[in-house]
Amino acid sequence: MKATCIRQRLIISALAGAFMIPGSAGVVYAAEESAELPSAGIEAVLDSCYQSGTQHDIEYYLGTEDQGEYSDMAFANVSDFAYIRSAPSESSEWIGKLYAGTSAKVLDTMGTWSQITSGPVTGYVQSDQLYTGGAAREYADLNNSQMATVTAYVLNVRDGQSTDYNILTQIMMDEQYPITGEAVEGWYPVQVGEIAGWVSGEYITIDSTYTYAESKDEEAQRLAQEEAEAAEAKAQEEEEAAAAEAAAQVSSSGQAVIDFACQFIGNPYVWGGTSLTDGADCSGFIQSVYANFGVELPRTSGEMRSAGYEVSYEEAQPGDIICYEGHVGLYMGDGTIVNAIDSDHGIGISNATFTNIITIRRMF
Repeated sequence: MKATCIRQRLIISALAGAFMIPGSAGVVYAAEESAELPSAGIEAVLDSCYQSGTQHDIEYYLGTEDQGEYSDMAFANVSDFAYIRSAPSESSEWIGKLYAGTSAKVLDTMGTWSQITSGPVTGYVQSDQLYTGGAAREYADLNNSQMATVTAYVLNVRDGQSTDYNILTQIMMDEQYPITGEAVEGWYPVQVGEIAGWVSGEYITIDSTYTYAESKDEEAQRLAQEEAEAAEAKAQEEEEAAAAEAAAQVSSSGQAVIDFACQFIGNPYVWGGTSLTDGADCSGFIQSVYANFGVELPRTSGEMRSAGYEVSYEEAQPGDIICYEGHVGLYMGDGTIVNAIDSDHGIGISNATFTNIITIRRMF
């Protein structure tokens, strides 16, 4: 039967050279830090703990030889977080937080408290808020991810578990990618961006990824940053909403101009005219349409090139004035304008790009 390794922290009178653990054939000396005992049973181990006068949890003393890195590793056994305190007492100041699943190293145990170190924080948490020993190993196996670090200059990522499979992409030395499952015949599944593939285990090193405690100062800095980012995001949302509202208002106002102007399609073109019913030229038509909305425009097409403000053709909306050499029209959308064309065609609809556009002006 495998021997049980026991960490001894025994307070023994200097006069006692040795003592026998009941039910055991072994002798444990006070100077020794550990000893192997033939299977003495849990009662004997507990008895030795009581004799020592210490109050360590039993899991602190017991472990298997293959415990490895989990002999002093722990994970937070909480739904949210555990306070890390400056002393083993709930009345002491909290100096950090150990969030659910966060890893820590156990330095010591004191009754119901454990001294741990995690990230930048060293302090005390209640022992029942930790997974330790075998429970820590089991938790790590189920919850902690692993990362593959490339050790070759160039490593092929394939769509199967051998060099017979197709190459999906290549990754470079020292790059790290998450391992997404169990190895198959020495090949590991990895996620490279949006590509899921396999790499040879000969050309990677594998490390577990852990999260650590957050100090009180770190939490304050994080919360302040999150608050600032939230305020910035809110301001951006409000700005975008205002811009959208303004654009909607412009679109609505511009469409109203077009709806009004289209009532006069078919009426005559008259050089120098400004009457929407009896006849108008190109600039007179636009001037009179906008006058109905309380907007005063210059009289000539050349002067209208400076009215309002300029927008690009890609930004053009219904109601915008498109200026050409010696001509103007009202943009309707869908690449068309309503305009006073000439004496042969009167007021009608034309292609917005029938000739070179000089500028596009927006009034609202």
